[in-house]
Amino acid sequence: MDSESTNLFTFRQGPQAFQPVLITESNNQLDSESEALRYAAPLRLYDCELEVLKDQQTYLQETGHTIPSYLVVSQVWGEIRHQMILPTVKWPVAISDPAKWDMILACCKADKMAKWIWMDAICINQSNSPKADEEKAVEIPKMNHYYRGAIACLVVPNDYLNFPSAHAQLVDLACNIMDADASVQDNALRIWESIPVLDAVIGDEWFWRVWTYQEFLLPRKHILLDGQELRVDLLRRLLDWYHKILRNGSLKKPQGGTDYDFIHPGKELVISAPRNWQTRNLRFQMKEELEQNGHVNLISLIWQTSHKQSTYPVDRLLGLYGLLSDKDKVPINPSEVSDRSSSTTVLESMWARTIAKAITSGRVWPLLHDSPEPNAAEGKHWMPHITAPTLWDERFPGAALAGLYPETIHHRNQVDMNVTNNGLHIAVRFVGCVMGTSMNIGDGGGEMNKIIACTWFLTANGCNTDPIIQQLQHGLATSDMVAPEGIQGSQEALSAALHASSIHDCFELMGEMDFARKLTYGHETTGWNKRVLCFQIESHRIPFVVLAWIHCSSPPKMGDCWIVDVTSEPAQTVRRWIVVNKVGPKTFRKIGTVRTWQPVSAIINQSSVPIILD
Repeated sequence: MDSESTNLFTFRQGPQAFQPVLITESNNQLDSESEALRYAAPLRLYDCELEVLKDQQTYLQETGHTIPSYLVVSQVWGEIRHQMILPTVKWPVAISDPAKWDMILACCKADKMAKWIWMDAICINQSNSPKADEEKAVEIPKMNHYYRGAIACLVVPNDYLNFPSAHAQLVDLACNIMDADASVQDNALRIWESIPVLDAVIGDEWFWRVWTYQEFLLPRKHILLDGQELRVDLLRRLLDWYHKILRNGSLKKPQGGTDYDFIHPGKELVISAPRNWQTRNLRFQMKEELEQNGHVNLISLIWQTSHKQSTYPVDRLLGLYGLLSDKDKVPINPSEVSDRSSSTTVLESMWARTIAKAITSGRVWPLLHDSPEPNAAEGKHWMPHITAPTLWDERFPGAALAGLYPETIHHRNQVDMNVTNNGLHIAVRFVGCVMGTSMNIGDGGGEMNKIIACTWFLTANGCNTDPIIQQLQHGLATSDMVAPEGIQGSQEALSAALHASSIHDCFELMGEMDFARKLTYGHETTGWNKRVLCFQIESHRIPFVVLAWIHCSSPPKMGDCWIVDVTSEPAQTVRRWIVVNKVGPKTFRKIGTVRTWQPVSAIINQSSVPIILD
């Protein structure tokens, strides 16, 4: 390194995002490396010691042209009651309570925790102007760099005054009882009386906003206003633990315990709506995926945040941009940022461009998830929806209609696909024609008995039920009601029951093993909108039986319903097919999906046929 060289620090994208990268500056590299620094460094940072906002050029001059250590602030905007005027900030700062800002400053100044902070309401131009819209269109995609480059994220929940003490109580409960394998019965009163504490913490709006979700995933560490670390991983495990001990009856209301109208020990639904005790809300696997790959796949994010809230519909996408890979992003138009209305038009337009980009690049994940759009315009039924209300069926509050299958994320179709006004033009392989279907089947043990009855009947009548039996066995293997050491024995007993000599013997065995209840908590066996399908492959006499996800508004049309493979990959590597109804000479409408079964994949016709998915 020569004497004129200068060391600059920026941050590498991808799996090693948190590791500083040394840039050696020489004369012919100066422009490009200065540009790299300007891109990685936040546009503005707030100086907590002097209480002034400084632009990039100013603070970089003060720090020797290195990005200083800074905190990012993740706060719930809440109901805006005040427009704070801060010296050096040229726009009013919308905030629910000025005391919140005072506590943020006090926390950063305490023990000199942080001199610099980045907070969206202060560091991104919030004025109502075209210039501000242009700035937001540039800054929103860069928020991932800001959150991942920070030393930590300061979390300011909606109930920021009481949240830290409640969180500390839960950490103590988890460490001294849950993780210590202490007796649930001996500690029943404390565990039971901690239910409202957990309810208050996980019910805080910080966990339920779209924008704060990326602020949960991106930073390396989260701290609260009192300096303690926010343990989201621990809260997730605590939720799982409560579900488990309530289901298996270990935890019951102790003598002198409080009555809760939403807690039902020993029942199938141990925690009833509208309580937000959904463990998917705290899925730590997303954070692991982000750290491993540098991004999270789009459909997983949409599914994960489908129940989260946003002030404006378009924020359902804008609030996730920091988590996406470049291949999943489309350019943000300033008009999309400025149109902060209650209309879904901007969101749907941006989403349509995103899906079209994925499909025309050969990625077929938009087709392989359970995401119905029964009221879509002609030519748009194939496209998964994003508008939140249609993800839920109002007749069954809290029952998710959409299913996610991460194993299909990388499936591709190398034959050119084209999106037109009348639908998606795609080449597919026909797997088989649907010859019979059950009624629509819902969730719960009683509904599971319908699946069992159909499976036994079709087995007794000579159909090949191996596909559905294997899926039910998979459900047992993934149910938290089956101990790991009991999985194989349970799977063998389930097969024996479904091959019993009579339906009476079948249900007697099912009852002894409590299979209906255990399957209610299994992967791909739980939830609404299921149907048992019987389909036949061309030139094969014996029909096959599968458990499909079919939206209740679109029943199969006998004789005109098909199972098709939308990939061009080797058939035995494909993990999911779709179910379609024929609605025109060459036009089909997707109504659901079904898990593949390898022996069937080996015998289907491998030739592709061009069709239109409307």
